[in-house]
Order: sequence, then structure tokens, then C-alpha cells
Amino acid sequence: MRRFIVAGLIAGSALASAACAQAQQGIASNADATLSDLEIAAIQQACETVSIQYAHYLDGKDWQNLPNAFAPNGVWEVLSSRMEGPEQIREYWHSRTADWAPTHGRLHQISSQVIEVIDREHARGTSMVVVYFFDTAEGANEQLVPSLIAKNHDEFVRTADGWKIAHRRIERIADVHQ
Repeated sequence: MRRFIVAGLIAGSALASAACAQAQQGIASNADATLSDLEIAAIQQACETVSIQYAHYLDGKDWQNLPNAFAPNGVWEVLSSRMEGPEQIREYWHSRTADWAPTHGRLHQISSQVIEVIDREHARGTSMVVVYFFDTAEGANEQLVPSLIAKNHDEFVRTADGWKIAHRRIERIADVHQ
């Protein structure tokens, strides 16, 4: 039995030395290791979730929390405007919503979302968005027709607070006039 313990210690020491040498040479690291299907699915779900949170903040006219969907240096390009960082994003959305009537409603319907996982820290994606503008007063809308169809071009990044939007560029596909 003593022979097995000594052999195990020697083998373990050899494996540890080899792993240390590989790490020092930069050959193997956890960030570069192949992602499992489960890891890929979890990253895709996290990116989809932050995208939906973004839409909830827009629809709720929540200019205070909208920057929470973005990385600390996140970029938002929309309507020929480019904002970088939480303060610019917050101020832009506050200025856009400040003049809206209390009964001004909107709904962002996200579909056809595809997320490509690049590595454990980065992903990119696209999604289609149909935006409805409407009046929330009772009986004000006989029918709802989309106001805008757009495509989101996204880059996502893992932060200390989870997955966030690093860059969202919105491409207008079509305006719908009622």
C-alpha cells in the first residue's frame, strides 16, 4: 500500500508540474478552454435576458435604470444618436421621455434573437424589434399597428454584475404610419 501512496504522490506531483508549466507558457487557461454546450446555453440565456430587461426599461420609461442593462462603458446607438456610458444613456432617455403624456404607451416586442458566444467573456447577437406606440387611456385604441420595425446589432460582455450590453446599434428597417 505504501508503494501506491508514493506512486500517487509522484504522479500527482508530475501532473501539477506539467499544468504549472503549461499555465506559465500560456498554453492552457480557463478562458481559452472549449465551452461546453451547457455553458454556451447559459451565456445565450443571460444575453437574451439583459436584452429583454433593456426593453422593459424602455417600455416603462425608466430612464434611471436603463443604463443598468449596459456595461459601465456601454454604447447605445439609436435614432442617429450615440451615447457612451451610464450618464449619457440616462440623460438621453430622460430627455426623450420627459415630454411624453402620462398615457403615452410603448411596447418593444423582441423576436428572432440569435446570440453567438465568442468566449466566456464576449458574445454578439442580432434581434428583430417591433415597436408599438399607443395611448393607455381606456378605450383609446381600437386597434394597434406597429410604429417601427428595427434590428438590434449587439455586443455583450460579462461584467462583475453579470452579462451586459457592451454596444447596441439599432438599425431602422421600416416605419409604419397609421
